[in-house]
Amino acid sequence: MLAFEKPDSPVCRTASLSDLDAIRALEVVEFEHLAYPYFVLRQLFELHGANWTVAEDDGVVCGYVLTAVDGDGTAWFLGFAVASACRGRGFGRVLLEAALAQCRKVHAEQVYVTVKPGNRSAYHLYKEIGFAWVDHEVDYFGADEPRDVLVHRIYH
Repeated sequence: MLAFEKPDSPVCRTASLSDLDAIRALEVVEFEHLAYPYFVLRQLFELHGANWTVAEDDGVVCGYVLTAVDGDGTAWFLGFAVASACRGRGFGRVLLEAALAQCRKVHAEQVYVTVKPGNRSAYHLYKEIGFAWVDHEVDYFGADEPRDVLVHRIYH
């Protein structure tokens, strides 16, 4: 690669406390009224931040996966977003694969995620990565906020 060429894929790394502002900003854009408040992100970071993955494009956080892992081998992707300017370039796939690699590293055996019914691009990506539908809840996030639950089974 020449010095002036920009890589086509993001750099993925473990999130740091200094990433919370960027994560919060993406949350607000992508999830509007369901965005995690900063104080919740801060406390979730204390509990699970070592398993969070961020993607950078040109040194700027352009996506994240907020992963929570319990002691029984189950993980949840509590949040996943890619900035609109980085979509369609494979960033979501690279980010999810990096987050799944982290789950394998900590010996998670299954990873769950919720998806808003009708979000076809998310369904397509999750299916390609190996997630399968397991449940639907009409009011998962409260009244008129249905979600489908998907799972990815990891075999070590």
